[in-house]
Order: sequence, then structure tokens, then C-alpha cells
Amino acid sequence: MAEALNDAQKAAVEFGKGPALVVAGAGTGKTRVITERIAQLIKNGVPASNILALTFTEKAAGEMLDRVSNISLSTAMDVKVATFNGFGQELLEQYGPEWGLSNLRLLGDVGELVFVRDHFDEFELDYFAPLSNPTGQLKTLTDYISKLKQELILPEDYLQYASTLPVADEADKLDKQKQQEIAKFYAKYLEITREHHVITYDDQIFLTIQMLEARPNILRNIQERYTYLLVDELQDTNTMQSRLIDLLAGKQQNLMVVGDDDQAIYGWRGATLANILDFKKRYPAAEDITLIENFRSSQNILDAAYRLIQNNNPDRLEAMNKLDKRLVAHRGSGLDPTVRHFYTLAAELTWIAEDIAARIGNGADPGQIAVLARRNAIVQSVHAALELHGVDHVVIGMQDDLYKQPSVRQLIEALTAVSDPGNNTALFHTLVGPAFELPQTELSELSATAKRERITLAAAIQEHGSQPFKDALAQIDSWREHHADVTVGKLAYGIITDSGWKTRLYARASGNEGTHAESDADATLQAQALSEYFKTLKEFERIATVATVRSYLDNLETLQSSGEAFDGTLDISDRSINVMSVHKSKGLEWKTVYVVDCTEGSFPMATHGGSRGLDVPAELVKHRSGADERLPEERRAMYVAVTRARSELILTYGDKAKEGGQHRKPSRFLGEMFGGSTAETIEHQDQVNLELFAPSTVAGTAITPSTILKDGTYILSASQIACYIKCPRDFYYKHILSIPEPEGAAASYGTAIHAAIQRIGEQRLKGVVPPYEEIEELVKQKLPRRGFASDAIKQRMYDQALQSTKRIYDRFASDPLPLEIEKPFNVAVPDMPVRIKGRMDAVYPHDKGVEIRDYKTSSAVRTPEQAKSKTNSSTQLTVYALAWQLMHDELPASLALDYVETGQIGTVRRTDRALETLKNNLAKMVKSMETGDYPLGSQHDYCSHPPVE
Repeated sequence: MAEALNDAQKAAVEFGKGPALVVAGAGTGKTRVITERIAQLIKNGVPASNILALTFTEKAAGEMLDRVSNISLSTAMDVKVATFNGFGQELLEQYGPEWGLSNLRLLGDVGELVFVRDHFDEFELDYFAPLSNPTGQLKTLTDYISKLKQELILPEDYLQYASTLPVADEADKLDKQKQQEIAKFYAKYLEITREHHVITYDDQIFLTIQMLEARPNILRNIQERYTYLLVDELQDTNTMQSRLIDLLAGKQQNLMVVGDDDQAIYGWRGATLANILDFKKRYPAAEDITLIENFRSSQNILDAAYRLIQNNNPDRLEAMNKLDKRLVAHRGSGLDPTVRHFYTLAAELTWIAEDIAARIGNGADPGQIAVLARRNAIVQSVHAALELHGVDHVVIGMQDDLYKQPSVRQLIEALTAVSDPGNNTALFHTLVGPAFELPQTELSELSATAKRERITLAAAIQEHGSQPFKDALAQIDSWREHHADVTVGKLAYGIITDSGWKTRLYARASGNEGTHAESDADATLQAQALSEYFKTLKEFERIATVATVRSYLDNLETLQSSGEAFDGTLDISDRSINVMSVHKSKGLEWKTVYVVDCTEGSFPMATHGGSRGLDVPAELVKHRSGADERLPEERRAMYVAVTRARSELILTYGDKAKEGGQHRKPSRFLGEMFGGSTAETIEHQDQVNLELFAPSTVAGTAITPSTILKDGTYILSASQIACYIKCPRDFYYKHILSIPEPEGAAASYGTAIHAAIQRIGEQRLKGVVPPYEEIEELVKQKLPRRGFASDAIKQRMYDQALQSTKRIYDRFASDPLPLEIEKPFNVAVPDMPVRIKGRMDAVYPHDKGVEIRDYKTSSAVRTPEQAKSKTNSSTQLTVYALAWQLMHDELPASLALDYVETGQIGTVRRTDRALETLKNNLAKMVKSMETGDYPLGSQHDYCSHPPVE
């Protein structure tokens, strides 16, 4: 039998007419209040069909509906419980035809990108379509349009804002161009989507609001139908959702909103606390009802959380509305929270894994233990530590990029190999990947043979390969025969089925393969990633004009930019340890909770975790609060983490992220909660030297090619060194296995422009200025003929190439001459078996020596700040500096990246310290080649085939 309602809950349930703000602290039973109120309204004579309850997720709506059903099944049949988006969709379907909206197709993230890319030429982009990657900014733009819709900003509002921007210098001029292009893109976007009857998730509310404002008769019908409105989690609403609430509430204002400003952690998603903090300004007659009896946590945990959150005053309802929000535990004082201090993060996570293992060994229920982290990178590290110690666990909601998952990348490689018979790279990956699992050693030898004999990898296999390789080629040929006649989804499914990949993967995931007694966690993760990936293929097929593999691969770069995410492994487990980010833990609870890596820069994060892409100008934002700032939201995230614990709360931090790393300060939130004395603080200064988090390595099976290793000396180019420093695994694939990669159109364009600069310089050094016609003809000959996203992009590249040629000719035909052009170097590095080689584009005189300059053709670098940033991080320039020092016994006075398309030049001076760092990396590089171990770097992207700059 359910426990009787307390006085505050009863006041909310029995509240009569008019507006009410129910401030429901963590664990105070807000969902019960909403469902009991629905039942009470019906008991008071309100028809169930006149009640509307809105929430955020299908899961929350379903849970609410289940609770209503437990009270009264007949009530559940008639009351309307829906998500904001689901309710908006229903209204559009019912009333949209009256407003010119019918036969609407809903697009997800993938479908939206495919749609926009299909109409790319209609947007006439310039600023956001650099020739190096014309469609690469589409995801940034569509995400920004989503933000504008959520803020209820219309294209005409944006165009007015952009047109009034002042122009005092070149930077202002560029910014104005950028903002005007956004406004035009937005207007065209709405025009095209309306014309083709497609909508996005934002449109389910955005268009509903426009329709209700344009058709007062429709709005009146809805207001008369739903005379009582309940809204859950008001603190998580954005401007758009808040406007819909106001429209639905109408003049009757029988509106009860439930929320807790102290648990607002979705500002990065567009939510604004202004909606709950200013609720009584919009509804002056609203009554405050505060729920403070907590049924979850012990009082000591709640007191720590209260001390923390008071640091967000005065931008809290407690201070603004003169409320008492100190939560009172229903279950007594309980244990004191514990803070544990370690020397390193590795020591911290090792202790957590061992402590959890010991608890389970002593009979603790694993399903009642959770580990929470602010950052996904730390979630992954916790996962690694638990894996190492054999602790059964699940990782919840890890927002990994779907396209970075190995199984997805491998399937894309297979699709590429089927579609493009000449793509040696994709074929190599497919044959050694999970589809065929053929030995890499033999394939490396065949690849070397192909390169030596100047034939394709497939031809080398046919002539020299063993039977398993020939059988695999025959299987690929069978897929290739009908790849143009089936959808990409059917082809992909055929690949994983016909090859036996699916059967083997699922067997490992379920623990039914060979000696695997238990399921393979990684196999489970990869199976789920493939499942999510096939959903994106389905969406692509639904929206694409042509859904073949060729069409799909043409769109792939755009789709990958979507950052499509999936929910990691499993749902919340009641039998295993749950590991997740703090944001995923909201609404959940466990007996024991660990909050890890409580250090400055991590919790709170140094920068806002969700602040990616473009930011809406402050002049256009209608509703915001000081409480929406980064630090208050980070503090609320810690508040949420702390209040997930019922009985035991353990907060941990390490002085250093890794052995030898910089010292880190403990999170300010620890001091705010405990002041250094309230919590039991336990020091763990013992060092733990387990390399839990070292990147995985691959044992190189290929012999270092003679182009790199000759007579015991490693001969390395600047690009090879830069590749290794970025990701040793990429270096292994590209330069040890020597799998050829196709040159993209952007790279060919760059080659053409470089050739023009070189020809002009060489001729001038001979005392001759070549005629412009000669340079123009040279560029035309070197421009690519294929590899463009569309004919319009190809024409735009040709047009820009000729414009650039004229601009470059005018500049380099009259600029001061460099001392040397295409300066070659091949020099030994002292004390190691290494020579570095390459060419410097140009060496110019400098008042303190020389300046080494490298020409770049990217049109994306448009400001001095961007040029400076690129220059500072350039490994290539550091290699040039080392080479010059070795040749001339002095450092160059200056190094520069010269962006000839935009006129931006970034300069830097490398110090002896920078050269020592480079030498240390060269030593690591030599060791990798000697041992055959190539760690996986943080930016591994070889299988993604990124465009060449």
C-alpha cells in the first residue's frame, strides 16, 4: 500500500484552478504528485479527455501513463500524456492541412543532412563552403538552424540583425558576410523544406507554434479541449517549449508546472532557467508549492548537496521567491560522504575498481552501485579499469561517434571496396577485417608486390595470393555484380551475412563462441553499433532520391559530420555496476555512488561541454538568465551527481592525470560541500604504476619498407613525422603497410596552385617573368577532373582556381623574391639513426636571419587568429626548423604558413625546447619501428579517409 501523501504533496495534488509552481527537490516524489493530481482532477469531475500532461521523453511519458493506469485504467485511456514533440506532431497532422501543411515527412539528423546536401547548390554558400571541403559545414549550419528555431528567431529577424552590423575593418566585413550568409541560408532552408513537405524534430514544435499563432481558431479549439495542463521538468524547457506552454494555457491558466531549478543541467542543449525562475513574472497569480521531504538519500548527503548549491544564489528560486529548499531526509542521517585523494588518476581508478570488487566479494548487490563522471573520456577510463579487474559492468549512454566505432568503419570499408574496384585501401581493410579475417602478414606482402609491380592489390592477389584470398575476392565480386541494383542497406546486410561476420559477432556477444563462457563486452558494443548504423542506412534510404551504395558513399562525408551518436552498450542494469556520465544519471538512484575525477578543469569542466559550433548572438536571444552561465550549471551537475546516492557517497580525485603530468587542483565543489572538514577525507599517496589507460598498440607484422629504412637509417619526411605524432597507428597503415590512398579533388587543386607559385618563382630567379597565359594553362592542366560533390562545386572550383591564379600571378610576379624556392633537404639527426628529408616551399630573407615559408591553399583560414593557431600547431614547420638548424647551425628567425587564397599569414618562432620535443618524438618513432608497436593515437582517422588539406 502506498505511503500517505505528505502535506506539501497533498497541497499540490488537491490544488484547484489557476497556475501553480511546484518546486520539487531531488527525490521528493514529483512524478507521484503529477499522477495523483490527474486522478484527483477526475475525481473532482474534470473529464479525463480535458487533461494534458507534457514531459520530455517517451520513457517518462510511458512511466507516467503506467502510474495513472495503476490508479485508474479508464483514466489512462482518455487522459493525454505526451512528449512536447509527440504532441506537436499530433497537432500538425490534425490541423496542418488547414495551414497548408500535409503529407509531412519527418527527418532525423541523417535524413536532414542528406536532404540539405541534395539541395546544396540552391543555398549558394561561399563563407561556409570552402573549396577544400565544400559540404563540410552543413552539420554546423543545420545545428545552428536548430538553435535559432529553439529561440524562435525567424530569418527576417536574423537578416535585420546581420544588416545592421558595423564594418570598421576587414574582420568586421568578414563577420558581416558570415552572418548575412547564415540569414540567407536559414530563409532558403525554410523555403525548401516547406516546398518538399519535410520537417525536423524542432519543427514539430516550431511549426506548431507558428500554426497556432496564425490560426487563432485552431488555438481556441485546443485550449477548449485541454482545460487542465501539467508540465514536468520545467527547468529543462527551451524558449520554444515555453512559448507552446503559454499558448496552451490560454486565459484559463489552469497550469501546474513541476520542476527544480537546482537540477537544470541541459543549458548546452538550449534549455534556459529563465522559464522556471521567471514563471511568476509571467503568471503573477501562481501559487508556490515546495516539496522538500526527500525519500531517497540520507540527511548527510542532502546537507552536503545543499551547502554546494547555495553557492548559486541569488539566481535560485529559494532566494528569489523566498522559499525553503533544504531537503529533509525521510530515512535519517546515514553515513558521512567520503572524499578520497590520490596521487594520479590511474591510482584513483585502480582503487575504485578494487573497492568495488571487494564490495561485490562481500555480498554487495552490483546493481546498486554506480560510477559517475563529468566527462565521457573519464567514463571510458573507468570502463578500462573495471575491465582490467574483471568487474562486470555496463556503460550507459556513452556518446561515442557512431562512425568511429570499429564495426561501422569496417563495414563502410567493405561497402567502399564493393563500390570501387580500384580502391586498394578499402580492399586491404576489408580482407583483414571481420568480414574475412585473413592474415595481415600475407596481405602486406601482396600489397608490397602490387606497389612494386604497379598493379592493383586485387590483381596481385589473383596472381600471387593463396586460395583464401582468392575466395574472398570472388565473394566481393559477387556483391559487386548487383551493387547498383539494390539499396545500400540490403547490400550492407548481405555483406555481414554472406561473409559470416554477423554470425561470428553475435556468437561472441552472446558467449556462444568457442571457449567464451561469458559474453564479450566489446562484441556486444560493436553489435549494437551496427544495429544503430543500419538505422541510419534505413533513414538514408527513406530520404535519398537514389539509395544505392554509390549515392550513399557520395553523401558519406556529410553524414559523418553529423556526429551520429548511440547509447553505448545496454540499458540501466539491475545486476551489474552502472558506469555513465553525470548527465545520463539524472532521475536515477543507487545505494552507493562514486563520483570520479573531481578536479578543476574536469568537474567543473574548463569549457562548456556542449558549446560547439556557432553561438546565437546575444542581441537575438529573448530569454536568458544569469543562472544559465557555465559555472552555475556545472555546480548543478555536481548537485545532481551527489543526490543520486541513497546511502553512500564517495568522491575521488587525483593530483595528476598521469605520471609526470601537471598538478591539478581538487574541484572547488569539494570545498563548497565540505569546507575541508565535514567529509571524511582519506589520503592515498601511494603511486600505482599500472598503465591502465595507455593507448592500445598493434604489433607490426610488416617489415619497414626500404623507402624508410635504408642501411640501418630511418629516412623520414615531414609529413610522415607529423602523421606519427598525430597517431602512430595511422603512420603504420599509411607508411609501413604503404597502402595507397586516392588523392582527393582538394589535394589536386592545391598541387595546381603550388605548381603555379613554383613556376613563377623559378622563372623570376632566372630573370624572366613568365606570361600569365603560361601560368593559367599550367593550372588548367593540373586541375582534377573528378572527385567533386556536384557539378556546381566543380565549376566553382575551376572558377576560383582561375581567379586565384590571377591573384597569385599578380602577387608573386612582383613580390620580393625568396632566397630559395623548393629548397630540398636531407640531413642526419645527431645521436639517432634518423635522417629527415623534404622540401621547403620558400626561404625568404629576414632581418634576423631567414624565414621559412610553407604555402597553403585552404580557403577556410580567413582570420589572423586562425592562421596563427594553425602555425603554432604545425609539426611540419618544426621539422623545417630542425632541418635548418642542422644544415646551418642556427634556428630560422621565423617560420610561416602562407594561406595564398585568403592572404592570411601566420608566423612563429621555434625554440630549442620545441626541437628537443621533436627529437623525443623521433626517438619514440624509431622505437615503434624497431619493436613493431604502433599505439592508437587520440586522433586516429585512417579508416575515415579524411580530406587532404
